[in-house]
Amino acid sequence: MAADLAVQYSKLPEWLLARRVIPEDYPRLLTAVQARVVDALQESVSDKVAQSLISEHGENIHYFAAKDVYEAVAKSPEGQSKTLLGSHNHPGAAKWKAVLDAYRRRHLGWSSAARLLIQNVSYEIPALKKNAAACERQVSECTSRQADLTKQEINAKNRYQELLKELGIEGFNPKAELRGNADKDLPRLTSELVTLVQKSGEEIVKYYGAFAEFCAGRPVPDESVLPLLLTVARAGDQLPCIEDVEQQVPGLRAMRQDAARRAAEAAEDTNSPVAVASSSPAVETSTAGEVDWGISLGAEGADAASPAAIDWDFEVVDGSGGGGGSGGGGIDWGFEVSSGDAGRSGSTALPAEPGPEGQSIDWSAISFDGLEIRNSEHDEESTKGEGDKLALLIDAQARELLAREVSQVSSFLRERCAELAAGGTACEEYGPKEGAQKSLAEVQALSDVISQVEVLLAGPAVRRLMLLRSSNRYLDRIVQRLEAAKAQCGKPAVRRAELDKVKADQSVEAKRTREELDKLRAATQKVQTELEAELSAHFKSSLRIVGEIAQI
Repeated sequence: MAADLAVQYSKLPEWLLARRVIPEDYPRLLTAVQARVVDALQESVSDKVAQSLISEHGENIHYFAAKDVYEAVAKSPEGQSKTLLGSHNHPGAAKWKAVLDAYRRRHLGWSSAARLLIQNVSYEIPALKKNAAACERQVSECTSRQADLTKQEINAKNRYQELLKELGIEGFNPKAELRGNADKDLPRLTSELVTLVQKSGEEIVKYYGAFAEFCAGRPVPDESVLPLLLTVARAGDQLPCIEDVEQQVPGLRAMRQDAARRAAEAAEDTNSPVAVASSSPAVETSTAGEVDWGISLGAEGADAASPAAIDWDFEVVDGSGGGGGSGGGGIDWGFEVSSGDAGRSGSTALPAEPGPEGQSIDWSAISFDGLEIRNSEHDEESTKGEGDKLALLIDAQARELLAREVSQVSSFLRERCAELAAGGTACEEYGPKEGAQKSLAEVQALSDVISQVEVLLAGPAVRRLMLLRSSNRYLDRIVQRLEAAKAQCGKPAVRRAELDKVKADQSVEAKRTREELDKLRAATQKVQTELEAELSAHFKSSLRIVGEIAQI
């Protein structure tokens, strides 16, 4: 036997053509053979092995597959039945024999096997490998993404719990819990504020007033320096109501009156009628500049000087003989109203108003229990009903004035601390001499107290509670923020479930592709082995098909 032959799998058809083993028009001849294969597939065979081979290859039956099918059919009882001339009686066996003969004629089967090797090694197997790798990569990415989503879910839940902790609620009914916290915490913070002010407020005012007198060069009453802060400091356990504070602090009265005036002007601007365009077809303008509304009020032929009357279709009777009427007409409402007990418990007593014929309306019969009126800026009636201590935080003008005074004295104390800390004769010579000077530690203590008052009066927690209590828009915004944070906790779980489905689908696809790849690899190697054996026998030399086919 000659030396071994090595043929590149992709050059195998050209190598066979160069040695004139297969015809040059083998593609056309293979088309005719394929037609015979289709014809043979139309015939049914009873052999199980042949049926499995046919179902495995389908219409893509190459030379070696046709050989295996024929051998299986020939071994069956129907394939062993032959005529005297040796041909098969069964049409299926005869047709498969014709297919095998066509493949063997002019070695077309070798060209068919060579083309199959090129197709599988160059295209089919790489495509299956790529598909399987893509599926496995998606599974890996889904797993990594799920780990990230788990971390995101934990972080989202932690942020949600931190938000609930910051707001001091449990999250079952956010709006009610927020309102409840505001109603509960505001009196407590106000009580702490009043306690601090009453503990050191008068001392702070006197210390500040001494420096004010020194700067002014004349006596300055303490009530004119920090009036509202001093009022709170001297109030004791029960603070005066807003109206009494206005008498002691004229600046507060001016601020409240100015706020009421601005509110009235805003209401007038809101309720002002919309101007009607002169070009509107519904309104006609006379030459005198008056608007003709198209309504005739006076009777035809009546005196122009007499007032026009509107017929309301009911008669007005003279009620001058009734109890306390003004002599004008009265409307009979069809019911009798009597004066009742104005001191009925659980209701708001209003004075009885005189009606026609001595009758009066008993307003005490109407209960206003449970009626709640909220105003974000200023509501005098609700201020009275909330208690004297809470009124300081509810009334916007009182809170603003107190914040101004506290900020003013806080700046003074901080500056005084800086001067005393610097030392030297300047800080001793400056300021009042008669027992009004304090040490750095004493001034620092007063500064710390006033800083706490600032936090309790206008700190972030107090501002949030005030907004929660007075502003529905702010409350809705906080609730929306909570709902958004809660929704973020559930999104990772939904996405993770979607990724679980993707992982399952891709895992199934990868498994199916790997199985198909293994089958195709085994079939390709089988064809390679059989083709190498036949070519080696034909050339009487050991022939090996090399190239990428060895790495499949």
